Amino acid sequence: MQREKKFWLYPAAVVCLYLLLCGFAPPRLPQNTFIDGVDVSGMAAPAALAAVREHLAEELADKVFIIRAGGRSYSFRYPEIYYETDAREVVRAARKGGEYVLKKSIRLTKIDDTLRGICDDFYKRSEDAQTEFLPSEAEPFRFSKERAGQFLNGAQLKEEVEAALANGAWEVSVQPQKELPRLTEAAARAQASLLSAFTTYFSAENAPRAHNIALAAEKLNGTVLEAGEILSFNKRVGPRTAKNGFLEAPIIKAGEYVPGLGGGVCQASTTLYNAALLAGLEIKEYHPHSLVSGYIEPSFDAMVSGSNCDLKIKNTLAGKVYLVCRSGKGWLKVSIYGRESPVTYVRESVVLNRIAPPEAEVREGEEDSVIRAEKEGIVSEGYLIRREAGKPDKRVRIRKDKYAPVQGILVRKPESAAEQTPAGQGEGEGGENRGATEQTEYEGGGLVIAFPHARFRFYLERARGRSIRAGAQYK
Repeated sequence: MQREKKFWLYPAAVVCLYLLLCGFAPPRLPQNTFIDGVDVSGMAAPAALAAVREHLAEELADKVFIIRAGGRSYSFRYPEIYYETDAREVVRAARKGGEYVLKKSIRLTKIDDTLRGICDDFYKRSEDAQTEFLPSEAEPFRFSKERAGQFLNGAQLKEEVEAALANGAWEVSVQPQKELPRLTEAAARAQASLLSAFTTYFSAENAPRAHNIALAAEKLNGTVLEAGEILSFNKRVGPRTAKNGFLEAPIIKAGEYVPGLGGGVCQASTTLYNAALLAGLEIKEYHPHSLVSGYIEPSFDAMVSGSNCDLKIKNTLAGKVYLVCRSGKGWLKVSIYGRESPVTYVRESVVLNRIAPPEAEVREGEEDSVIRAEKEGIVSEGYLIRREAGKPDKRVRIRKDKYAPVQGILVRKPESAAEQTPAGQGEGEGGENRGATEQTEYEGGGLVIAFPHARFRFYLERARGRSIRAGAQYK
């Protein structure tokens, strides 16, 4: 019985399916129905929609939309260009029959991606001028010329394309725009202008000292300070040790010249100090010598020693600062480069007072000689004068110093007994008056009174503007 019941279910299902399909068949559009000029009479809605779309495609088949930019052209055809319409809504409304007109507009397929591709294809990046710092070359800077770039304004291009398509235009021309570099060669050169240069001189015959000066200059050469950065001389040059390449040469210690490693390095720090002043940099730390230096005016020296006494310079200018330090036979020069400035500086050393040295210490020896020359002490001030076109000079005292005098040390032969002259002896043969004295000018600028047969002579001397001194000198 069960199997018999199932057999009769199959025909019933087939009949139901037929009735269902016939009952839901899509309706046909009435006769004399036209959509945008296309006869869709008697068509079901899907067929009518397909017919309208086919007509629109045929309408665009021979159309070409062109974008011209900077000598290049980009062409677009169907389906890259298409109609955006209300065809679906019109087909639904066309069930009443009659003529219908579509609302349609031409569009570019994936317009954002398409135009971005054109912009990327056309884009040429600008290149800034480049500055190469070559501190060891005769010309310390090498410049490369800037290069302008080009680009298309993507937003503007999209507006013009959409406007052209909306107005039935089939071509758009756009002009590229230049992308100017941020840094031109002229601007790069202005950022590497010579701000100051300062030179000091030394004896090339003192080979160890000359070596130390040249080594310090080599370690300073090529230093680049960013805006706001502080240069420490001691950190840059390093410890004055044999391991670091320095030799033994005279240094000042406790007011005396004594042998020491790195002698002469203070001339490098002093030269840098003065170049920094003339460049308008800020001196954060400096130390004067205890004695007057022979290679620089008073109140413009800068002593460095170990880790206690340093020279520190801050770049307070806008932009980088470059140091070029070079030495030759008997000279040391520090040049500072940076952004071009209308301001220049002049140094002025003023001696307020001179301190006479104490009487020289005299030691006995086989030959007359000078172990240490005496030297005056000095009280001085240092001034920096700021000058700018159209403005009055500004004179500022930057420091006041006192340098100690140096006691001389002389070596003299011991005096021997004077030769005896017989009493009452008169003129000798040839008319020579043996009792007469000789008067000659003394080497120090005074007067010498000498007896012809005496082994010494008396002298009066006036030296360096001080009071007259008298004494005896062994002949």
